[in-house]
Amino acid sequence: MPAHGRHEGGDMTHTKALRVCFAAVFTCGLLVALITLPFAALPIAYIGLTLGLTAAAITAALASVLLTALAGPGSAMSFIISFGVPVLWLIRLALLSRRQSLDGDYEFYPATQIIIQAVIISGTLAAFIFLANAGTPQGLPGVFAQSLQQAPQISDLIRTVYGTDTDILGVANIILITGFASWPLILLGTLQCAQALAQYSGDNLRPAETHDRLTMPVWFDFALGLAFFGAWVTSGWAATLLAVFAAIFLGAYFLLGLAVIHAISRHWNGRVWFLAGLYFLIFVMAWVVVPISLLGLLESRLNLRRLPTTQPTNPVVPPKSDDDEENR
Repeated sequence: MPAHGRHEGGDMTHTKALRVCFAAVFTCGLLVALITLPFAALPIAYIGLTLGLTAAAITAALASVLLTALAGPGSAMSFIISFGVPVLWLIRLALLSRRQSLDGDYEFYPATQIIIQAVIISGTLAAFIFLANAGTPQGLPGVFAQSLQQAPQISDLIRTVYGTDTDILGVANIILITGFASWPLILLGTLQCAQALAQYSGDNLRPAETHDRLTMPVWFDFALGLAFFGAWVTSGWAATLLAVFAAIFLGAYFLLGLAVIHAISRHWNGRVWFLAGLYFLIFVMAWVVVPISLLGLLESRLNLRRLPTTQPTNPVVPPKSDDDEENR
């Protein structure tokens, strides 16, 4: 009987190792394919939410080694900074839990705080990259615009779409603002998709939850206003950086707007088709993000969902996790 137990445990360890290796290869494939680049961290997030933070870190490390062999150390370092470390940090937060008493229920790290952490990570990285290029003419936008001009196919495509007299620097600013703004949404979307897959497979370490009661802190309103005001009164790369900050904060309100839509449409007939059409429009027409973000801003002031000022929590007992000290 003990021998059988050891054999069963060994099989389980081998199964986990195979899942980690497959996830690392899959991650590398998503990165190399380029078109699937936004989903590159999904296998890492899935491993983290099903097997724990240690397994996710091993997956990210293996993917980095494979990417170094295929595309060079520069690409691997970009992956680690853009996806690896941020996703691992968010996974760690997602798996944090506590209970007020030994016989009490578990409370997991709030989704709102995870969103705030993603916003902070994105803003910090954006500021670091902009400041690192502050000594160049016109800063990071100038460097990026020069890179676009030095790529004939890209510059010709821009002039074909926007006109022959298009300001490449202006296009570079727009790309930088939208790119940095979409980064936290990609991180959070990756985490949400991984959670859905983990819930579907029944191996999730963090229990499923709805975001109908998602809220944003009051200081987000002031930070958004200051960023917009700073982008308006300044010029050059500093204005672009402040516009990036504003777009990142607006992305958080976009998530809040989606939560409002999910909440108010709960009892609608044909809700599934409505939400499917909405998400399709978001993917094909980026401007749809703007009214949804404005809806989130209105919710933060008007409480459209009529949420109570104090919300009761209903924590649940999580499954065992090797990375959670309180679950042992």
